[in-house]
Amino acid sequence: MEKEVKKSKKDRKRTADIVILLVLLAVLLTVIYFRVNPKWKAAKLAIEPAGRHYEIQSLDPDGTTLETRILTPEGYTRVPAAEDSFAGYLRKYPLLPDDIKLPVYDGSAMDYTDSAAVFDISLGDEGYQQCADSVIRLYSDYFYATKQYDKISFQFSNGDVCDYNRWRKGKRMLAIAGFSCEIPAALPDDSEQQYMNYLKEVMRYAGTLSLQKESEVISSDELRVGDIVCNDTHVVMVVDEAVNEKGEKCYLFGQSFIPAVCFHIISKTEGNVTTPWYTQKDIEKDLFVIGTFPFEKKDIRRWKDGF
Repeated sequence: MEKEVKKSKKDRKRTADIVILLVLLAVLLTVIYFRVNPKWKAAKLAIEPAGRHYEIQSLDPDGTTLETRILTPEGYTRVPAAEDSFAGYLRKYPLLPDDIKLPVYDGSAMDYTDSAAVFDISLGDEGYQQCADSVIRLYSDYFYATKQYDKISFQFSNGDVCDYNRWRKGKRMLAIAGFSCEIPAALPDDSEQQYMNYLKEVMRYAGTLSLQKESEVISSDELRVGDIVCNDTHVVMVVDEAVNEKGEKCYLFGQSFIPAVCFHIISKTEGNVTTPWYTQKDIEKDLFVIGTFPFEKKDIRRWKDGF
């Protein structure tokens, strides 16, 4: 009888231990599931007038896209680009109204005097879409819009790759500190919401360091739309280019930063003149400034094969 009682107690303890183990395992799997399945939610953006008290050259305030809002300087014409190219995509990109503060992801708006035009682009409500993230977002959105899904693939800062084609088949990236690995953690889903969820995951773990790993240094005279100027702390992207009869070029640069704000075109002021166009001479120096950020020649880079 005593042996049976002891055996019964052992069985109950074993059963309790198994139940506890199963509960802990269920909790762990639930935590992992939510960790590897982020949910993108668009922030509500504030559109507030800035009250600009200075003139920006080459600016048509009535223009609603990049190419109609920002005209070329006198003597320059836009470099020809196919409609389905990245340059063509950016030139048609819709803009928010002229002369507004920069919308911030938390619903506030920021005064920023070096902004010539603001893209009508969504921001996630958790503030991930900062400088490198905004470049990644535009690269990815272009490939998504043109159905080049196989090109939507980005490195995390640790060098591991997060690939959209695998993501929409149910693969997810489990990242802890500097470690990450791919695991099956969802059903196949190619919805636009799942695409935005993918971007949120990339934005969590990618940055200027990963953009540098995926790009190569080029010379300033090779610069074209889609190229970046990137160091460890900041990145800006060439969003348009124009050329004159002498073959001299000028460029529009765009950026976001911390806190996450809408991607915008950067202007520069020299004396009493403010313009969104940067000339070749501006970026040929060993040290140069775009907006308020300093760069060096070695920071001029081309992401993967370029556009």
